[in-house]
Amino acid sequence: MNRQFGICVYDLHYPHHHRKLWKNILKFIGENKPDVFVFGGDNMNFDAVDHWLHERGLVRQLEGKRILAEYEGFKSEILTPLEKLLSKTCRKIWINGNHEDWVKLAIEKNPQGEGYWEVERNLKLKERGWEVVECGKHIKVGKLVFVHGQYTNQYHSKKMVDVYERNVVYGHNHTFQAYTKITPVENEPHMGMSIPAACELNPEYMRNKPNAWVNGFGVFFIYGRGNFNLYPIIAIDGQFVGIDGKFYG
Repeated sequence: MNRQFGICVYDLHYPHHHRKLWKNILKFIGENKPDVFVFGGDNMNFDAVDHWLHERGLVRQLEGKRILAEYEGFKSEILTPLEKLLSKTCRKIWINGNHEDWVKLAIEKNPQGEGYWEVERNLKLKERGWEVVECGKHIKVGKLVFVHGQYTNQYHSKKMVDVYERNVVYGHNHTFQAYTKITPVENEPHMGMSIPAACELNPEYMRNKPNAWVNGFGVFFIYGRGNFNLYPIIAIDGQFVGIDGKFYG
């Protein structure tokens, strides 16, 4: 049976990624060689164009932040090491999240940045073989639909299934949640799964407030006529046990 193995990583928020977790994810990728890799959005944080900080005039938190420096760091620390591990035949999918959209918002407010700040101009994703999905849009892999995510209510997985009426994989909430809805037509289930985040769990703007954020990523298998199995990998302190039963610490 033809089968595809995939990995999805959401909400890395470079340079606020969980470094130990990312190191172990790279090790997992190198040892398991996915056929599909999905970067699910908010892959970069874009501190320099954080509109929340700008609107509140929090100059200290913006001190020393430069958008081009963040691009260069992301390429050298994240993108290039990742691409070296992925096979030449791997399907690479990049989804823009709301943080990638911050760049568009910044250009709207500062048109002088047009032609210099854009994600595609700086990362050249299409030239590097990535399929690029705009924020708010989706892409299919078998019967799975991948989006960045937008709802933040308590039962966001149910909301996603009710809206998309498909098997939808998303992030944005930085936590794990799943919901299954059965349709009477051919008794086929539709599932929504929120994938945990790969970023730090105590960002500066939260001021040490408690939150429900969880670290991790997702793995999936596509087989037959697009059927799938999808598994959340929950990480504690950057460590996890993979689907192969191996400990990554």
